[in-house]
Amino acid sequence: MHLKMTSRLLAAAFLSLVAGCQGEPTQAPEGSQSAQQLSAKADCVERFEGITTCAKGNASLSASDKGVQVNGLKSLKTDGVSSTFNDAITWSQDAQVRIGSATGGLALAARDGDQVVSTLRITPGKDRQVSVAPGFTGSPSGSFRMNVYNNGTLVGTTAQPQAMIIIFYSWWDFLDWYYWHWDFFSYRTTAGGGSVGQDGACGWRLHAANTTFRVRLADGKEVVGDTAEFIEEIGDGAYPYRHFSGIDVNASATDFLVTGESFGQEK
Repeated sequence: MHLKMTSRLLAAAFLSLVAGCQGEPTQAPEGSQSAQQLSAKADCVERFEGITTCAKGNASLSASDKGVQVNGLKSLKTDGVSSTFNDAITWSQDAQVRIGSATGGLALAARDGDQVVSTLRITPGKDRQVSVAPGFTGSPSGSFRMNVYNNGTLVGTTAQPQAMIIIFYSWWDFLDWYYWHWDFFSYRTTAGGGSVGQDGACGWRLHAANTTFRVRLADGKEVVGDTAEFIEEIGDGAYPYRHFSGIDVNASATDFLVTGESFGQEK
């Protein structure tokens, strides 16, 4: 798999996440669109083509030529930015984020209407550690596969049980300024650069340009990579979502600027 790499900006890393979806959700996580209403002020903008971007909880938005500035991100459970669009199979968002506190973090939720189909929580730890917790609704008792890439080459793959928290070592200083790139896809056989998966499965991809991390696989082997991918392993009888309509990004952060956003539809 060959990923497009972006040059490192001043005091910044480039992080990429991708998610896709299958399964009929049983309960919406805290902070999701269905669990927390959008800002009562109906604080929404249409800065990026085909996308309505709205504030959640205590957050507020302001649009400029730089993008969409998001302020008031105090609570990871309630505060964030919600993007809505039509019949997407891919989505991406570029954001400049400063967490600024050891109690901060990020929580993403992918939606089909009001149904949350996949989540990802990212929180800082000690000594440049980062905890990543993927969540999938298609097979509550199932598992997911983690693929680790370095410079586009697969260096490790391992199956993990549902709700497993993965610890990444020696990564970036999570509290400082970083440029993030989020991607989401409803998995197709040809999607994800050739990754193994099933149509409609959920998957997240996490990538930081010009920096690497260390992570342990299930067999204890430690590998070094710059990209981690989490793909849902679907159980029998799961219902595939062929499209999705929104992404929520909640944050406890001191600064959040969305600099770019787009989505793709099935051809």
